[in-house]
Amino acid sequence: MSLEEQVLEKIKTVPGQLARDMASEFGVDKKTVNSVLYGKLNGLVWQDKRYRWYPKDQLRQQDTERAAQYENTPLAKLARYYLACMGQDEGGVSVFAANQYGDLDYAELEELPSLSNGRLFHGLEAQRLLGKIRKDRSRLAMYLGYPCTLKYVQSKKSNWSGYFVEPLFLFSVELDSQPGSQPKIDLTFPIINQSVLKRFTNVDREALMDELVQLEDELGLSGEIDPPELDELAHRLGAVRSEWPWIESCDPDNIVTDPPLTQIDGEGIYNRAVLIVGERSPFTQGLESELKALAGLQLPQYQDTALGQWISGEIPATAEESASALIEVLPLNSEQRHAILRAMNQNLTVITGPPGTGKSQVVTDLLLNAAWQEKRVLFASKNNKAVDVVEVRLNNLGPRPILLRVGSNQYQTKLAEYLLGLLSATSTADDQSVFNESWDIHKRFEERLKRLDDDLGCIVELRNQVDALERAAEDARRELPTETFTLLKNSGLEEIQYVVARFQDALRNATRARQSFVKRLLWGFIKKERFDELERTVAGLGDVLSLLAVSLPNDKPTDDSITQWHEFENELTARIELAERIRDYSRGLQDLQAARPMESIAQEQANLIEQLASNAEALWKNWLRLQPSKLSQSDRTLLSKYSALLKMVIETGPDARLGREVYRQYAGLFPKVAHLLPCWAVTSLSARGKLPFEAGFFDLVVFDEASQCDIASALPLLYRAKRAVVIGDPKQLSHISGLRRGQDQQLLEKFDLVAEYANWAYSYNSLFDLAAGMADGGGIVGLRDHHRSHADIIEFSNRFFYEGRLRVATRYENLKFPTSNITGVRWVHIDGKVSRPSAGGAVNPMEADAIVQTLWHLVVEQGYCGTVGVVSPFRAQANLIRQKISKKAELEQRLINADFLVDTVHKFQGDERDVMVFSPVLSDGISQGAIGFLRNNGNLFNVAITRARAMLLVVGDQHAASQSEVGYLREFAAYVKNLEQENRVHLEQQIDDLGPQYPVVSNPERVSDWERILYAALYRAGIRTLPQYQVEKYALDLAVFDGERKLDIEVDGERYHRQWTGELCRRDQIRNHRMFELGWDVMRFWVYEVRDDIDGCVSRVKQWVEKGI
Repeated sequence: MSLEEQVLEKIKTVPGQLARDMASEFGVDKKTVNSVLYGKLNGLVWQDKRYRWYPKDQLRQQDTERAAQYENTPLAKLARYYLACMGQDEGGVSVFAANQYGDLDYAELEELPSLSNGRLFHGLEAQRLLGKIRKDRSRLAMYLGYPCTLKYVQSKKSNWSGYFVEPLFLFSVELDSQPGSQPKIDLTFPIINQSVLKRFTNVDREALMDELVQLEDELGLSGEIDPPELDELAHRLGAVRSEWPWIESCDPDNIVTDPPLTQIDGEGIYNRAVLIVGERSPFTQGLESELKALAGLQLPQYQDTALGQWISGEIPATAEESASALIEVLPLNSEQRHAILRAMNQNLTVITGPPGTGKSQVVTDLLLNAAWQEKRVLFASKNNKAVDVVEVRLNNLGPRPILLRVGSNQYQTKLAEYLLGLLSATSTADDQSVFNESWDIHKRFEERLKRLDDDLGCIVELRNQVDALERAAEDARRELPTETFTLLKNSGLEEIQYVVARFQDALRNATRARQSFVKRLLWGFIKKERFDELERTVAGLGDVLSLLAVSLPNDKPTDDSITQWHEFENELTARIELAERIRDYSRGLQDLQAARPMESIAQEQANLIEQLASNAEALWKNWLRLQPSKLSQSDRTLLSKYSALLKMVIETGPDARLGREVYRQYAGLFPKVAHLLPCWAVTSLSARGKLPFEAGFFDLVVFDEASQCDIASALPLLYRAKRAVVIGDPKQLSHISGLRRGQDQQLLEKFDLVAEYANWAYSYNSLFDLAAGMADGGGIVGLRDHHRSHADIIEFSNRFFYEGRLRVATRYENLKFPTSNITGVRWVHIDGKVSRPSAGGAVNPMEADAIVQTLWHLVVEQGYCGTVGVVSPFRAQANLIRQKISKKAELEQRLINADFLVDTVHKFQGDERDVMVFSPVLSDGISQGAIGFLRNNGNLFNVAITRARAMLLVVGDQHAASQSEVGYLREFAAYVKNLEQENRVHLEQQIDDLGPQYPVVSNPERVSDWERILYAALYRAGIRTLPQYQVEKYALDLAVFDGERKLDIEVDGERYHRQWTGELCRRDQIRNHRMFELGWDVMRFWVYEVRDDIDGCVSRVKQWVEKGI
C-alpha cells in the first residue's frame, strides 16, 4: 500500500488525524505526509482550523457553526468602533526590494529557521541588520518574514518606480540585552502583515480588522488552542486563500532563493523567507481577536470587572487602609505612599508621574505589597525598559523571583525555575521565628516614625501660631517704645494688670453715672473722697504710663472732667491689649524655641527610614521563605504536574516541537496554578495566548506610560482585572493615531457612541486622559520628588510645565558630569540655515555639523564615558545627524559604546541619557509650517530636555530662539541666558574676611533682610560666614566652616508671614536629609528669633563653633 493510500485509509478510519501523528506512525518525515495531503490527496480530504484532517464526505463542523454574533452592549459598540479605527490606521511592514546602494532592510534566507538557530544570525547580512537595530532599538524591530509578496509602486512625486517587499507572516525576533546572547525567534503566534491584507482583500478599512480576525480564526490563531507549526500554517494559508496571487507555491520545506527578490519583476506571493527590519508596530499583537471576543460578551459577563466599571461610568469608592499596612522595602515619600495605599484599595487610582519622580519605585513597592497581601497584579507597559527596571528591582529583593514576565520564550524558563523552586523549598520553625522578629521590629519602627511625623506636624502648627501671634503684635511693635516691647517680652503683665485694675475700680467709683440710686442722691457728700482716691490710684500707676506710652488727662478728676478720664481708660485698656499680644507672642516664641528643632527630627527620620528599609528588606525575604509552607496539598499536586510538563517544555529544546497533548495539558493547568503567581508583567500589552482571558482574573492591573497608550489596547487587560492603576504624565507624549479626526467622528456616530462615550474617542484621548476624567479628586495622586536630573535641567520644566510643583531631590554624586564644571545646561550658539527636504519636515545642516563636532569633542577628545543621546523635533534632522555620524567611524564606534541614540522625541519617551544634545533646528529660513509644529507641541520639548541626567547641551541658534514665536523656546532661551549670568563658582572653604556688611552676591533677590541681620550679628561676634554658598542644587543662606565640620544656617525669611504647609515642610526635610548625607550640620532660625532674640541665635552658633554641638 502506497503512502497516500495509507494516509487516506487512516483518515477515513479515524477522522481528525494530525500530520505529525501520521508521520510518526508511518515512520516518515512530517513534510512527506504534508506533501501527500496537499498534493495527491488534495480534494479527497480537508483540514479544520485545529489542523486535523477529515475525509471530504464528513461534514465540516465549522461550516455549520453559527457565525459569531455581536451583542448589543456598550462594550460591543466600543469594541467594534475600535476595530474599525484600527483598520483605518496605517500599519504593516514594507521595505524597498532593491536600491542603488545595496543597503537593504531585509536579507533573504535559504531555509526557515527553528526557534533559536544561532547560525542564522552569524551571516554578514544578518549582522548588518542587527547593527541597524542596535543603533535604533527603540524605533526598529526585526522580524522573520514568510512567505513574501512584492508590491509595485509608481511614485507620484518623481519618475521612480519599483517594488516593495512585504512578508505575509511576521515572527518577532527577540534581542536579549545580555552581552553575547543570541537573538531568538518567537514562532508561537505570527503577526499578519496588514499591508498585505489590505491589498488582497476587497473590504474597506472599517472592515479590515474583521477580515484579519476571520483569517486568524481560519488559521487556528485564536489563542484558544495550541499554536500551529510554521510549516502547517503556511500550507493551510495556501489552502484557505487559494484565490490570492500565488506566483510560487507555498512550500516551507523548500524555500526558493533564485532569482533573488531584487531581480524579480512581477507582483504576487513568493515562497521566500527573509529577515526584515521595520518600525515597531503601535498595535497590540492579537488585539483584534480579543476585541472581537469582548464584543460577544453579555453585560453580566463583564460588569464586575474594571472594564465594566469604566464603561458604566460608576467607580465605587472604598475605605483606605492605614499606612502601617504597607512594607516599604524601597523607602517611599508621602505621595508615593499615598499612591500605593489608594492603589491597594480603590477601584481606580491615577498617578501623575512627571519625569524622574520615582514611578518605578512606586510600581516595585506596589507589586511587592500586592504579593504581601496575597493579591494578584498585572503590570503592563509598552516600554520594555520600564518593565526591565521593575523586574530587576523587585526580583533582586528576595531569594526567588516574584515578578514573572509573559510574552516571549526566554521567560518560560524563568517561570519553570520559579515554580520548581517553590515546590522544592521548605520553611522551618526558625524561619517563622525570624519572620516574627522582623515583623515586630517593623512595627516598632513605624510607630517611631509616626511619632516623629506627629512631632513635625506640631512644630508646623506651632510655627503658624507664632506667625499669627507675631502679626497680631505688629501694632504693639509700632505703637510702644522698643524698650517697652523688650521689657514686656521678658516679664509678666500681672503687676501692670493689677495696678490698672485698681485704677479702673477707682474710676468707676468716681463716676456718678455708674453709682446706685442711693449713692447718686448722696453724691454731693461722697464725691470728694472718691476723686481723691482716684488721684491716689493714678499715682500708683507710676512707670506703667511710660511703659505703655500713655499720658494722664490735663484736668484733675471732677464731674466735668470725668469724660477725659474715661477716654484715658480706653486708651490704657487698648495699650494693655497690645501688651497682652506681646506677651502671647513671646510665650509662643519661647515654646517654638523650646520645641525640638526640625533638623533634629529630620536627622532621626533619615536614620529611621534607613533602618526601616533595611528591616523591610529582611522582612520581605523572610516572608518569601515562609511561602512554601503555605501551599496546600492540592497546590502541591498541581505544581508537581505542572513542573513535570515544564521540564518537558525545557528539555524539548529550542529546535524541536512540543507534543500537542503535552501542550494542551500544559495550557490547561496554567490557569489553575496561576493563583500561586502573584505578580505578572506584559511588555507589549499583548496578552493573547499568554494570560487567561478571564473576567477579573487579576485583582489589579497597573498601566505604565498610559499617556502614550491607546484605549483600545487596554480593554482586554481591564476585562481581566477587578481594579486599575493608571500611571502617566499629561505633559509628555500622548497617544498618536494616524486616524484623521473627521474619520474618528464619523465612526463614533456610526456606532452611536457620541452621546455617552465621546471621551473614549480613539484618536483624541489616551488611556491616561480617559482614566483621569473618571477618577474623583482624591483619586489622582501626583508624584513630586524629582531624582533624575541636574536642577538646572529640570527647573525649567518645573516652572513652565509643572507650575513649580516638583521638588528637586537629585543626588549629584550619581551624575556623570562631562567636565568639572557641574552646570547642568549649556547652549552652543550656531547661526544656521533651515531648509525643507522633499520628504517634508525641516533640516539645519550647519547645526547638524556643529552637533557632530560637539559629540567628537565630548566622546573622542574628552573621552567622556557616560551615555549620550541626540534628540530633535524633526525626523529629517535626526536622520541627517545620523548620516553625518556614520561617516566618522571612530566617532560612531565611541557613540555605540555610549549607548548612543539619535532620534525624534517619541523614541526617547521613558528613556534617559547622562548627556543629551538637543537640536532645535529653528533658525533663518524656517517655514511657518515648521514653526506651527513646534508651537503646538510643547510636550515634545518637555520630554526632550528631561531625558538628560547630568547635562543638557543645546546646539542651535540662540538668537532666533530668544525672538521666536514659539513661546516655550523663547522662555527657555531666556532661562539659559540667566543661568549663564549667575555666578556658580564655588568659594574655597578657607575664606577671606568678607567684612561686617553683607557682601554682594549673584542672586540678591533670594536674600531676605533677616539673613543680612544675622550675618552682621555673627560677624560682630567673631563668626565668619559665607552667604549663598552653593552645595549641589542648594544655595545655603549662611555657611560656617570649622575645620572638617560644616554648618548650614537657614533663616525662614522667604516664608515669613506665610502659612507653613506640609508641602513646605516636605521640601525642607528633603533638603535637610541631603545636607546630612553630604556631612553638613543644619541649624534653622525662624525670623521671629532673628528679630526678637538675635543674641540667642548668635549664642547657638557660638555653641556649635566652641563646643561642637
